[in-house]
Amino acid sequence: MVTLQKNKKVLIGFGVLTGIMYVIVMFIINPMIDSKMGIEVIKLQLSFTTKNAKSIIDGWNEIGQQNFLKYIYTDYIYAFAYSIFLSSLYLNKVLMNNTKIVAKHYFILILPFIAGLFDMIENTIEIFFIKRPNNFSELLFGLHSILASLKWLSLPIIIYYLIKRIKS
Repeated sequence: MVTLQKNKKVLIGFGVLTGIMYVIVMFIINPMIDSKMGIEVIKLQLSFTTKNAKSIIDGWNEIGQQNFLKYIYTDYIYAFAYSIFLSSLYLNKVLMNNTKIVAKHYFILILPFIAGLFDMIENTIEIFFIKRPNNFSELLFGLHSILASLKWLSLPIIIYYLIKRIKS
């Protein structure tokens, strides 16, 4: 059984890990890839076609592409960490309010893990794309961008329910 005390330990630990990984990925790794502010890495996620994606990674030059492949593991750690953190944060609010867990709560508790899974699948597809961008499946790359979009769309849903739970 999950208690408020046990969940707080998980919440704090993964909250710290999520914050550290956010800084590493967004402010160190991503700028090392695109030699800018890292925005091009986000653009790759939402490029939807291999033509658009090729133009993005061509702008990174070979060192940027190598950095992507070398440091992509950090984004897997980040996805794992934010999944546990966001789910624990919501669970903490439910436990603090002594609320009975119903189907809606399970959906919100699972949603961060779905987003994290989509993030990991997206990363994996990007690895294969960057290694061999020519003749890469348009369908697979389109799926990649759909998963990335769903990942990004889940964030406002999670935040909405967190705010709603905090206010109740």
